[in-house]
Amino acid sequence: MKIKLSVLFLCLAMSIFSQEKVDITFVEAPLQDVLKQMEASFGVKFSFNPEIIKEKSFSFTKKECELVYLINEIERKTPLIFNQINERYYYITKNSNFNPNEYNLLNEVLVTNHIKSGINKKRNGTITVHPKDLGVLPGLTEPDVLESLKIIPGVQSPDETAAGVYIRGGTPNQNLILWDGIKMYYSGHFFGMISAFNPYVTEEITLSKSGTSARYGNRVSGVIDIKSNNEIPKKTTGNFGLNMTHADAYVNIPVSKKASFLLSMRRSYANIIKTPTFNNISTRVFQTFDVNQEKNIFGNGIKFNRENNFNFADYTAKLNFSLTEEEQLSLSFLYTKNKLFNSFEIPDYKDFYTDDLSIKNAGFGIQWTKKVSERLTHHIKGYFSSFKLNYTGKYNYIDNFLIFFSSKNNLINDVGVSYNFNYELNDKASIFAGYDFTSTESEYELKYLYDIQNQNVFNSLEENNGNNNTSSLFGEFIYDNDNWNINLGTRLNYFSKIDKYVIEPRLYLEKKITQHLRAKASFEQKHQTLVQIIEFQTASLGFDLENQLWTQVNNDNVPLQKSLQVSSGILFNKDNWSIDIEPYYKKVSGMTSLTSGYNDQSNDFSNGEGKIYGVDVLVHKKFNNYRTWINYSYTKNRFKFLDLENTFFPANHDITNYFSWSQAYKLNNYEFSLGWILRTGNPYTEINEFVTDENGQNPIIYLDWENINALRLPRYSRFDASVTYSFNLSDKWKSKIGFSLLNIFDRKNILNRTYNTVPFINSQNNLKYQLKEVDKVSLGITPNFVFRVSF
Repeated sequence: MKIKLSVLFLCLAMSIFSQEKVDITFVEAPLQDVLKQMEASFGVKFSFNPEIIKEKSFSFTKKECELVYLINEIERKTPLIFNQINERYYYITKNSNFNPNEYNLLNEVLVTNHIKSGINKKRNGTITVHPKDLGVLPGLTEPDVLESLKIIPGVQSPDETAAGVYIRGGTPNQNLILWDGIKMYYSGHFFGMISAFNPYVTEEITLSKSGTSARYGNRVSGVIDIKSNNEIPKKTTGNFGLNMTHADAYVNIPVSKKASFLLSMRRSYANIIKTPTFNNISTRVFQTFDVNQEKNIFGNGIKFNRENNFNFADYTAKLNFSLTEEEQLSLSFLYTKNKLFNSFEIPDYKDFYTDDLSIKNAGFGIQWTKKVSERLTHHIKGYFSSFKLNYTGKYNYIDNFLIFFSSKNNLINDVGVSYNFNYELNDKASIFAGYDFTSTESEYELKYLYDIQNQNVFNSLEENNGNNNTSSLFGEFIYDNDNWNINLGTRLNYFSKIDKYVIEPRLYLEKKITQHLRAKASFEQKHQTLVQIIEFQTASLGFDLENQLWTQVNNDNVPLQKSLQVSSGILFNKDNWSIDIEPYYKKVSGMTSLTSGYNDQSNDFSNGEGKIYGVDVLVHKKFNNYRTWINYSYTKNRFKFLDLENTFFPANHDITNYFSWSQAYKLNNYEFSLGWILRTGNPYTEINEFVTDENGQNPIIYLDWENINALRLPRYSRFDASVTYSFNLSDKWKSKIGFSLLNIFDRKNILNRTYNTVPFINSQNNLKYQLKEVDKVSLGITPNFVFRVSF
């Protein structure tokens, strides 16, 4: 306890630092003069090649302007990138893909370094993350595309996974995840513990929690838009590295002055060596899976054999073309895979289990952008995405006396094209509009066989397939000046599967109250036609890791999902203080108990709705090379289903209070980071009754469905820390080593509680069953180490 208090007191070291502000006025001033005045006014130094600023001018006026704001304006209006070395020194490079009119950005950057280096808040309400600039986060030795979002208020992971991104009460399958415009249907490795996206080829991640742009559709929760590197380097660049779960490498090769080819790969190496980190994650992932298999051991001292082979990999490729200064073209490819084979044998019983699982997600995308005039820009994109899940499980008992066989297959083929344009009416207003068409085919198949000596054979087969074509028109009016920022849009969708038109209004606005205070508000409505259902059939064999299947909505038992969200809040920025407070209310309809897992393992559908309200709070302070940020979210996430008492109850992922406190400090070539997470425990449903027949056989567990999720697990608490050191191997080769610890104090946090029946031999040598409480526990203290080389 004393150690914990010492850590907390250390975190309280925070002082006030006032960044200098000056009045700025430039009217068609040469960039050379602009940079000289900036050096004199802010006490900084710039290093650059004079050729990149030759014959370039800059205009800008602002009273009490900070350096970071002025740098953002120059980067927005000119093809320059400012790279910060330390508090005083910068080197300036050319952005070869500069396009000031791409999309509808205008003066969108409001706050830079919103939370930490590499995370920025934009004037349209979105938050952007740049993994290359992110620095070290608590418990991570290197960036993780999805894990990095968890330090943003309103983004949580109740199941402690990277891919388990819950945005303001929405579930992961309700998020729209795009990689270079390609829709992704599986975003994790190692059952979600690691993101499926290579952070070293990721240029930018854009997160939308509310007031989403009208360009995004067909999901009812957040949007995670991931863009890969589009740089055309003058010489070959790249890096490679190794941590305690996987190895990776990427290279960016200039094919010509106007084209480049980027290639990357990541792969686990547990088939060669199993590190402590990999073993800890395996224990966390497979703990309930192992319990389900071992429950059939009837007594102590019974030997069993287990073999668990798991691997994952992802590959990306991209061609970038700068056809002219006004025209760009890119072609992107992504392939991810996860493979598991498990065998479990009890020789004394001649009992043998096998589980074979394969998950693949592949996609191809093409994007073209052209600026045809100073005011008008066109953008066209197309994509194809494919998702495949295949599972087979088999259980043989006493030389095939009893046989269970189960399989499931889930397939999605998704193709889409889109056109949009951005037209600037003047320097304050623009119009953004376009058209989307997507065609999504999905199917799943569930097979089940139960056979006792070829006499009592039971077979079942469940199949579903469908195709939905979605046509969407969308448009936005954007107005942005120093006092107002308004994004007003709408999206009109037609869904062929259910023959229905829906309109989705969107709004985000900000109003300047004082020099340092702004008010904001948003409204959005969304719909979703592709959802995930929970299936319990394969859980009978013990495999409960991937029990969700994608399926299309229909006019019968899987209704169209609809969400409505309103929010308001304030933004305060002064003297390196940032405070962001945003209450919100969200309503989701079209839910079913089978899509949410509340049907007590039956196949009955029950319609329902969800209501979520809460408030997100962020407090961020920078003092020289030290940053600290506090993230707090209060959430009430309630569901109601007609056949389950028809009253609202806490959702499975309802986290009432979520608090995190993180620190980052840079000292020369060292970076340190420390974080603490404290939150409410997950809800669970208590046992109502456990019964067996008169012979103690055929055990049945009845949960208390009249009081769903009425109980709470103990609160969750975790400390994490990281440190990295960067150094040069030569003039061209740079390197980094790092070390991290997750859950420093090895706290046993319970993530989930279920119940199981366990056989045993009583004193009369009779087989009986007893009730067992099964807790899924979080990761214990978990080290990780990284070594990287870049060139």
